[in-house]
Amino acid sequence: MSEGERGSFRYTNPAVVYYGAGCVAAHLDNELERLGARRVFLVTTRSAAAHPALAPTLRRQLGERLVGECAAISAHAPAREVMAAAAAARQAAPDVLVSLGGGSPIDAAKLVALVLATDLDLTQPDSYRRARQLALAGRSVLPHLAISTTLSAAEFSAAAGYSLEGTREKVGPPALPELLPAAVFLDAALAVHTPLDLWLSTGIRAVDHAVEGILSRHSSAYSETLALEALRRLRTALPACAAAPDDLAARTQCQLGAWFSMALPVPSARGLSHMLGKQLGSVHGIPHGVTSCLLLPHAMRFLAPRTAAKQARIAAALGVDTRGLSEAEAAARAADAVAALIAELGQPQHLAAYHLTEADLQRAAAALAGDEYTLDDLLGILRAAW
Repeated sequence: MSEGERGSFRYTNPAVVYYGAGCVAAHLDNELERLGARRVFLVTTRSAAAHPALAPTLRRQLGERLVGECAAISAHAPAREVMAAAAAARQAAPDVLVSLGGGSPIDAAKLVALVLATDLDLTQPDSYRRARQLALAGRSVLPHLAISTTLSAAEFSAAAGYSLEGTREKVGPPALPELLPAAVFLDAALAVHTPLDLWLSTGIRAVDHAVEGILSRHSSAYSETLALEALRRLRTALPACAAAPDDLAARTQCQLGAWFSMALPVPSARGLSHMLGKQLGSVHGIPHGVTSCLLLPHAMRFLAPRTAAKQARIAAALGVDTRGLSEAEAAARAADAVAALIAELGQPQHLAAYHLTEADLQRAAAALAGDEYTLDDLLGILRAAW
């Protein structure tokens, strides 16, 4: 018998998570009371603001506590939109932020809190460099309650991304504990109204979080156990949602999978698939969930020789019968299982559909090339995804 596993784990997720259909109606008022909040500022998107079952229902629940809102956050949280939200929030003088939607409004709410606490101007080209030098300890930072309607899982991270003016490059400050949502709501009764393709593509983003967390050198026994369970749930619940989009139980299982995929928020977001996707997504108008669909299987194949034991466990969690296979053979099946799930869900599989050029691929690869991955390594992954 071996000496056993050794390691460490630090919790960096929100302290309070509500899940299940109807949890916003049941628990949001209590969370506002817990925070002593009386003045709510809502950060959301145009589509959520207009959908009668989403923002209008939330407005009614909040009543006179709602003192303002920004309903204009678009994909990749453009800096100018975030600054407009911050200006509106400053005028409304809230004591709590509530976000409603996917990763972009959730990240935007974190950034609004950052801007109000520091007066950082995100529209400046060097804003993300300045943000990396900021500390929020001792500053007054608005608390944030996140109501998530996609599977991007931004609500479980203290990091936040926005896209720069002009270049549209996706950047952000480091993970700052003060920006972590005070509570998260995973309410299938609201998420059921998310367009199916957005739900499914962000579901593959959750698969990406789970896989890259497992493959990270920061993985632990705890985080890997959760990530493998995330893969098991997502493998069955995503196709169930595709077959029956109104299935609230399947939506909840997907939300639980997204939650479990993010026990390691920062390492998961710094994996190879994620980093390549960030070089392509905002610049070329490709949603981050879709970049995971396009890149994750190819990144996994590239990493398989150096992560065989972990990928063998990933394959098993994704339903591959690994009995009788060598570790290397089982590992090779992991990427195939992810690719098969993406195909089953009808999600994009080829970069060529987005009209990128060879120069675009060169630029994306060059931005990440270094000691760990060479330019040829990264171009090989991108060309395999073509």
